[in-house]
Amino acid sequence: MKKHLHLFLLPLFSLLFSSCVAKKKHLEIVSLYEHHIDSLETRIDTASNRIYRLDLDVAERKGENQALLASQDKLLNRIIELDDEIERLQSESANRVESLDGRLQQKDATIAEKQAKIDALLATLNQRDQSMLDLEKAIRDTLQRLDSTLYTVAVADGQLSVALKLDFLFYPGSTNKTHSAGREAIEHISQVLSNYPTLDILVIGHADNSPLRRSSISDKWEYSALQAAAIVQLMTKKYELSTSRVMAAGKGEFEPRASNATPEGRAKNERLEIRVFPSRERLIRDLRRRLD
Repeated sequence: MKKHLHLFLLPLFSLLFSSCVAKKKHLEIVSLYEHHIDSLETRIDTASNRIYRLDLDVAERKGENQALLASQDKLLNRIIELDDEIERLQSESANRVESLDGRLQQKDATIAEKQAKIDALLATLNQRDQSMLDLEKAIRDTLQRLDSTLYTVAVADGQLSVALKLDFLFYPGSTNKTHSAGREAIEHISQVLSNYPTLDILVIGHADNSPLRRSSISDKWEYSALQAAAIVQLMTKKYELSTSRVMAAGKGEFEPRASNATPEGRAKNERLEIRVFPSRERLIRDLRRRLD
């Protein structure tokens, strides 16, 4: 820069020198010239420093910019990695959903299969219950010609119970001699039961607690069992019910319906009961068939 200033001021100096000016004037001009040069050099130095600082600032900004660009590159790379991770997770999620859908379909099929079996079992049980209701109606219809005080009909716990007064069936104190009206009632009941071959029959003799008047029989238990056996013989031998489905039992005085303290109570306790219920073996067999 100083070289350029000298070139700029040299003509002026030459002009002044060639014009033969006074020495004092010459010195003033030279001093002014040097002062001007110093001022310009100062300004040049200031400008140079400023340029230097600007260069440093530019370099610093350039470094920051490069750092930002590097950070941006890292962020872009991270975004790409995250996109890849999201895509991988979406793929895994889709596979899991597909797997779960398949498992749910299998479970739905299994549930449907089990539900079908349950429905079949319920249908079997409902059919059994309906058979009991139909039987109850048929028994009531066949006994309606009798005096309603001679019998009772009830359904409980899946069983039908028909109870007949003992003096309606047997002569007093007898275990095998029956009245004709009683035999006719047993015949009608047997005819109805023959239409329900899947049901088992238990004939139970009941008694009050009054003393026995027969020395040949040890107690009321034996007495009631013999009466039940006599009715079973009628039902199987004369009225042709299968012996495989009819059984006899005696309860004696141990299952009273009423108090034995009154004649009315003892009359209710002396009875012959016919219990009808689905064969357990046959029911299990039918249920197993439904499960196969």
